[in-house]
Amino acid sequence: MTMKHVINKNGKYDLADITPVYEENYNRGYIGFCYDQTSFVSQAVAQTTKYCNYSNIKVSHALIVVSKDTCVEADANSKKVIEAPLSKYFDNENKIISFRKPKESDDVVAGEIVELAKSKIGCGYEYAEILGHLGKSLPGINQFNKFTYNVFVDMISCLIDNKDKFICSELTAYSLKYAQSRSYGNKGILSRITTRVNPQELFEDRTIFKEWEMETVNE
Repeated sequence: MTMKHVINKNGKYDLADITPVYEENYNRGYIGFCYDQTSFVSQAVAQTTKYCNYSNIKVSHALIVVSKDTCVEADANSKKVIEAPLSKYFDNENKIISFRKPKESDDVVAGEIVELAKSKIGCGYEYAEILGHLGKSLPGINQFNKFTYNVFVDMISCLIDNKDKFICSELTAYSLKYAQSRSYGNKGILSRITTRVNPQELFEDRTIFKEWEMETVNE
C-alpha cells in the first residue's frame, strides 16, 4: 500500500514512495493526482498535456478525497461521476498517486469541496470535452490560444459545455472553485472556466495548493 510524495532529486522534481497515512499525508478535501503506467489512455492524456508539464511529473487523472479510503471522481470507464475506493490506487503498483492540499484548507473548506463533488455523483462523463483538450494541445492552436489569452477557446467551451457531464479535472476544478469559504475561484488556473482545465495544469498550480514539502536526494 503506497502513494507518492515529491522530492528534489539533483535539482529536479521527482516522486518517491511513501506509506499513505490519513490525516497526515492525505486528508478529506485533498486533491489526488494519478498516472497509470500501463494505460494507453493515461499515456495519451499525459502526452497531450505535456505543454503544461513544468515539474516533469506526469499526471492524467484527478480526484477528490472524501475519506480514508473513498474519493469522488469522473470515471471514463463507468461513464459517470462515482464514489470509488482509494485502495484501487494505493494497491496497484502501476497506478501512481500523489496528493495536494488546497491552501488554507480546514474542516469547513474540506467539507465544502467534498460536498460539491458529491453533488455531481451520477452525472455523465463528458467525452466531447476530451476532444477539445486534444485540439487545444496542437502546436498551432496552443500558440493561438496563448496569443489571444484563451478568449476564443473559452467562448467555444462555454457554448458546447454540457453542465450535467464532467471530466475528472473539470469536476475537481469545479469543487475547488465554488468552495465558498475560500476564494479559490479567481486564483491561479481556477481563474479559467472549469471546462478548460486539464489534470496536468491543475497539478502544477502554485497558487491554489500548498507548496510541496520536498526532501533533497543526492546521488
